[in-house]
Amino acid sequence: MGFVLLGCLAGGSADTAVGEPVVVAVAGLEETRSFDLVVEQGVIHGLLAGRFGERDRVAYLHSADGGKTWSEPTFLDAEDEAPVISRRGNDARLAVHDRHIVAVWQQRGELPGTGPLTVAASADGGRTWRRGRNPALGDPLNNQSYPALTVGEDGRFHLVWLDDREENGNTQGLRYATSSDGLHWSGQTTLDSAVCTCCWTRISTLPDRSVAVLYRDADPHDMRLLRGPVGDGQWLDLGPVGVAGWHFTGCPHCGGGLVATGNDGKTVLHGVAWTGKDASPGLFYARSPDLGEHWEPPFFLGDGRSRESDIAARSGSDLAIVFTRAGADGTAVYVVRSRDAGAHWSAPVALTSPKASADHPRIVATPWGYRVFWTITRPGGGKILVMAPPFS
Repeated sequence: MGFVLLGCLAGGSADTAVGEPVVVAVAGLEETRSFDLVVEQGVIHGLLAGRFGERDRVAYLHSADGGKTWSEPTFLDAEDEAPVISRRGNDARLAVHDRHIVAVWQQRGELPGTGPLTVAASADGGRTWRRGRNPALGDPLNNQSYPALTVGEDGRFHLVWLDDREENGNTQGLRYATSSDGLHWSGQTTLDSAVCTCCWTRISTLPDRSVAVLYRDADPHDMRLLRGPVGDGQWLDLGPVGVAGWHFTGCPHCGGGLVATGNDGKTVLHGVAWTGKDASPGLFYARSPDLGEHWEPPFFLGDGRSRESDIAARSGSDLAIVFTRAGADGTAVYVVRSRDAGAHWSAPVALTSPKASADHPRIVATPWGYRVFWTITRPGGGKILVMAPPFS
């Protein structure tokens, strides 16, 4: 597959951002383990998992002013139950439709590092919460992880996750379920019975009420796209996004980013994915004008050290991608912009110093511009949540 070179990190040069990142102050939060962010009607909704006092808990909060101030956290878990074990890369997930909010996280199970998905829903904008049924029926190990969650304009919630109910050991299955309220879920569908065990997925709703799912396959280890359900409930395997043909034994612990935009009456899919393929390692952006049926040649955004990424859009033409890049002294966060629907991209702008210890950046589009969040490791250990200075 051919790809277009983008003169940015491959050449070692980057613009420097003005302003220092700020710590997101959350009452009682001592350490951030996981977070997710969704913007709905101008409000940033957040789901945090982390150390509150003596134990790890999961909490909902929101900001109505673009991240300047945040509400007091509302805890979704009870103090007497097994704690949340969601971590960066295997983050808890959030979806919001009007005042209806659904949260999904992984709870500690019987074996270390394993456990079931837990679902909670709120019908009053996050003030009160009810527990929903775990959609992962038929998993004898009761161990589900790496969820991705979204909601369509019709208010229907869509969830994908990984579990190893076939007990393959070195792969997991990609499952899908839907719900109208977050409390009761449809019988799950297996979208792919053998995928990579520890790379996050992304899911995006489309105007025809189908969803697009971006995930890392098992062999080859490419990022692939599925779309469905369409027609009589079928799912379309639309093949690799970015660079194809990476054969690798192991897990890269790296997913991708996905967003759908409307442009000139058409829905355009935008994906960002990393590959470790020897012939062309690096981070790539790809665009599809026909819901994944065909992909234009991908843009090369950064070399093999540019990995963890996310993408957001303020309109059909205004896009932004954030990603990390490892260097000799640390791991920094960068952002690139496109003003023409992904046809061209800016040089990268550094949002941290090269000596930062940053990971898993997320970007969201708000009425005030883009907001970028990530976690950094403190010198003494543990992660804190920070936000970049606003930019539009």
